[in-house]
Amino acid sequence: MSFSLPENDQRGLDQSLWLATAALAPDCPPLVGDARCDVLVVGGGFTGLSTALHLSELGVDVALLEAMEPGFGASGRNGGQVINGLKDGLTGLEERFGAKRVERLHAFADRTADTVFGLIERYGIDCDARRDGWLQCAHSADAARRMAAKAERRAAQGGDVAYLDAAETARATGSEWYMGAFLDRRGGQLQPLSYARGLTRAALGLGARVHGRSPVENLERIAGRWVARTASGSVSADRVVLCTNGYSDLADLVPDVTRTVVPFFSYQVATRPISDNLRRSVLPDGYCVSDTRRLLGYCRFDAHGHFLMGARGYIGGQLVDDAFGLARSRIRQLYPQLADEPLIHFWNGRVAMTPDYFPRLMQPAPGLHAAMGWNGRGVAMTSAMGRVIADWLTGTGDDQLPMPVSPVRPIPLHWLRLVGAWAMAKAMDFRDRLERRQV
Repeated sequence: MSFSLPENDQRGLDQSLWLATAALAPDCPPLVGDARCDVLVVGGGFTGLSTALHLSELGVDVALLEAMEPGFGASGRNGGQVINGLKDGLTGLEERFGAKRVERLHAFADRTADTVFGLIERYGIDCDARRDGWLQCAHSADAARRMAAKAERRAAQGGDVAYLDAAETARATGSEWYMGAFLDRRGGQLQPLSYARGLTRAALGLGARVHGRSPVENLERIAGRWVARTASGSVSADRVVLCTNGYSDLADLVPDVTRTVVPFFSYQVATRPISDNLRRSVLPDGYCVSDTRRLLGYCRFDAHGHFLMGARGYIGGQLVDDAFGLARSRIRQLYPQLADEPLIHFWNGRVAMTPDYFPRLMQPAPGLHAAMGWNGRGVAMTSAMGRVIADWLTGTGDDQLPMPVSPVRPIPLHWLRLVGAWAMAKAMDFRDRLERRQV
């Protein structure tokens, strides 16, 4: 088995705003020779880095192997929005896991932003972090009603949240297109690649061994231990956790695990820094924004005044001009005053989706664990899951974890994922447009 990186993936990072403005990367040399550890983490995104960090805090001897560099994948390319909670649209959880377990799950998920900002403070991570709130803006009247109900429910549970009506949303966003919004004042934003590099530096400081440019080519069980081989070495470990998420198919170390998620590409564009005069009419309160469309859009300013917009692009991840058409059109739709602003950064990244929008903790074999399927809620949820996974790997029982452990169930006809993803995107767009027209 070998790791094969499509050219688009490298170019998708090279052209990103985050690579252009990130903090310096720590030294993570490739693995050379044979090593041993208690726990091996495969994948250097937020999930893997947080897991390695939290294991190191517990005194566990941990090594991490990353195919490229820490933060190379979606973790270093996403919108940098720190959002509490699970993705909306989840149904049937109580029937699957029981009311008490689901209550514990939601209580955990509703505090995940605390973990992010706590880690940033504890380890002095320089990543332009701001905890000034997140807006989920309604694209339709029905979505506005859902946001109002969500705000009422979360406020009753003690959350620092509110519902904004259409007029209040227009004042907060500078756009009259939305029909209402859910405001979570506990959310915020950060520079995602700088955050990934900060987590790496913190883990290294606690003794974790982090190796970049070390794709795992083979993983097998030998004499009761797991052995991961790269082109220039190997690691033998009591336990292994796979944190490869949307990039799992590139190495396909455990095919059944790979087939539990479908990678989608999210595309982003960023302007040059916007003038102060123009900025007063766009997101004047400084919120980061996601909307309720199934083909969602998300936008914000970074610390240097670049305005960035994210949306779906080509299913196959091609980095061509037309692939960024939806992101461009969302800028014109929401902020026509920015329509003539030059776009100077174009990039994409893989988001791992599950059919039910629920993340997956899995144990496909003794001593082999996997965590993936974050469905676009990557920054906060994955950071918090690092501690959960660390507890799981050091003896906490499955029934005591806030996130249930799911059986490994590959998606049927997974090989048709590109066709299925294309059809799903078309259906989502149709339903978004239909809902928009309904009152």
